Amino acid sequence: MATFLIASIAVEAHTTNPLPIAARLIERGHTVLWYAGRAFHERIARTGATPLPYVDAPDFSGQDIDEFFPQFRGKSGPKMIGEAFDQIFVGHAPQRVADLRRIVAAHPVDAMLTEGLSYGVGMVSELEDIPWATFADGPLPYEDADTPPFGPGLLPMRGPAGRLRNRLVAAAADRLIFRAAERRYESIRAGLGLPRDPGSARLAGASSLLHLQACTPSFEYPRRDLPPQIHWIGALRPDPRPWQPPVWWDDLGADGRPVVHVTQGSLRPDLTELVLPAVRGLADEPVQVVVTTGGASRADLEQAAGAALPANCLVVPWIPYDELLARADVFVTNGGYTGVTLALAHGVPIVQAGTTEEKAENAARIQWSGVGLRLGKTHPAPAKVRAAVRRVLDEPSFRTAARRIQAEMAEHDAANEAAGLLERLARTRRPVHRADAAAGGDLPVTV
Repeated sequence: MATFLIASIAVEAHTTNPLPIAARLIERGHTVLWYAGRAFHERIARTGATPLPYVDAPDFSGQDIDEFFPQFRGKSGPKMIGEAFDQIFVGHAPQRVADLRRIVAAHPVDAMLTEGLSYGVGMVSELEDIPWATFADGPLPYEDADTPPFGPGLLPMRGPAGRLRNRLVAAAADRLIFRAAERRYESIRAGLGLPRDPGSARLAGASSLLHLQACTPSFEYPRRDLPPQIHWIGALRPDPRPWQPPVWWDDLGADGRPVVHVTQGSLRPDLTELVLPAVRGLADEPVQVVVTTGGASRADLEQAAGAALPANCLVVPWIPYDELLARADVFVTNGGYTGVTLALAHGVPIVQAGTTEEKAENAARIQWSGVGLRLGKTHPAPAKVRAAVRRVLDEPSFRTAARRIQAEMAEHDAANEAAGLLERLARTRRPVHRADAAAGGDLPVTV
C-alpha cells in the first residue's frame, strides 16, 4: 500500500472538494496525509486521513479573507488575480516548501496531490524526487493557440484573427498581470537551487505527470493538442453526510412552482452582491426561491435588506448541493466552479453574476456551452436577474445544453477515477496518460 500526501490552499472549496478522493484512497488501504488549514482538520480526519498543519505558511482558514488580506478588499478582475498569484499563491511557496519538506522527511510519501494554487508542491516534487498530481476545480489550466488565455473571460475566436488575439492578450497578461508573480516564481526557484522553468508561472501550478480536470469536455474550450496527462473525471461530488432537512423540505416543488436556488458560494459573504438583488428581482415571480447563505440567517438577510423578505423566499445556512440541485430548476450563482459543475451534473441551467476571482472565466464557459446566461456584474440589478431567470425558464435550449453535459458527467465517478489514477502514478512513477492520447506513457518520471 502507498502513502499519499494531499496539500491544499486554505480555501473552502479547494480543500473540501478532494475529500471523497481521500476517502476512496483510504478505502483501498492506502495512507493519506493532508497538509491543510486547521479549520478543515476535523472534516479531513473524518475521512480517515491524517491532517497536518501549516507551520511556516500563513493559515487563513476559517477567517474572513478580506480581513486577513485587506490589500485585496474591493478589488476584482485580472488585476486582483495577478496580485493574488504574486502575493499568496506563488508568494507563499517558500513557506509551503519548508513545511512539506519536513513532512516528507518524516514520512515515506509515494505521491502527492494538490490543486493549482498551492505553488511549492511541484518544487518539492523536483527537490525530493516524489511524483505529483494536480486536480482542477477551476477552468482547465492549459492553453494553446486557439484558446483564450486565462483571466479576462474571453470567448474562443476561430481562425487567424482569433489566434492573433490570443497571442496578444497572453503577452499583455504576462506583462501587465502576471509579471510580478513570474519574477517571484523564478526568484523562489533560484533560491531553492532549481533551474529556470521553461514555461510560465501561471501554468506551473498544473502537473505534467497527472492532471485531474473536474468537469467534462463539453464545458471546456476545445484544445487542438490536449496534453496526454489531462484526464476528465467529471464533477467532484461530495460524499453524503448527515444533515437535518428544514421543515419545508418535503413540500419543496410540490405546488408546481419552479425552484430557483440562489447562492454566493463560500468566498463572498456580502449578501448585497447577488443574494439580495436576486431575492428582490424574483419577489413577484411565480417561483420558489431557496437561498443558501453559508451561515447567515433569514433575520441577518432581512437586516441587510432593511425589510422583510418576500413570501416566496426560503433562507437556510446550508443544504447539501446534491440534495438541493436535484430539486432546482435554475441555479443563480456568482459562478464558483464547484457549484457550477455540480449544477451541470444535475442538468440545471445557470444564471451567473460575478467578476471576482476566476468568475469571469467560469462565466465565459457558461455562455460558450449554452448552459445559462452571464450577467457580467458582481452587483447585478434586480431586474436583470429577474429577466435572466425568466429567459432560462422559458427557453428550453439552456436546459437541453445542461442536460447534455449532465449525460457526459453521468459516465464518471470522479473520486474513484482519481483514486485509481493516483495509484497508477504512485506505482509506476511515470506520466499517467489518457487511453486516447498518443503512446508514450511509459516514459520515466524526471523530477
